[in-house]
Amino acid sequence: MSPELRTPRLILRQLVAEDTAAMFTYRSHPQVVQYQLWEPRDVDEVREFIARLHNVPLGTPGTWYQLAIVRKEDGMLIGDCGIHFPPDETRQVEVGITIAPGQQRRGFAAEALQAVFEMLFTQRGIHRIFGRADPRNAASVALLERLGMRREGYLRESVWVRGEWTDDLIYAILESEWDTRRPFSKHT
Repeated sequence: MSPELRTPRLILRQLVAEDTAAMFTYRSHPQVVQYQLWEPRDVDEVREFIARLHNVPLGTPGTWYQLAIVRKEDGMLIGDCGIHFPPDETRQVEVGITIAPGQQRRGFAAEALQAVFEMLFTQRGIHRIFGRADPRNAASVALLERLGMRREGYLRESVWVRGEWTDDLIYAILESEWDTRRPFSKHT
């Protein structure tokens, strides 16, 4: 069963077939594709991607699980958040987020990831969450740092993307660190 997370401005829910066109539009936008590994070829590829997700329960080792990010005010799909459950590790996950270019710089990514972190740490018993960013993507690096993630590594020319080797930054946060940061924590 897919979680549904609610924040003051957003609903994070399972992707559905009706999300296909909007997801293709932002996922194929040059500003988004520039820093992401997946560039869908066409709408059909996105439709197939969404259909495959319905057969994969959240937490399945070796899989990515994608949540739709929807604005509460109008139900508009504005992005998606991926959660990767490595095949041999049940207490660590990788997260990634994509926000449509017209919706960026409004705090939606931080709001969505805070809800995802809270769910993973408190409901799923996750110990460590990590994320990756191309160091040229200053907005993503700033987002990870704003969420309290610490830079753990700088991997030189470690990812092959669209014909070039790119660098990769690794950021992470532990459950114990999140516990002291969250706004409603007993520690603040």
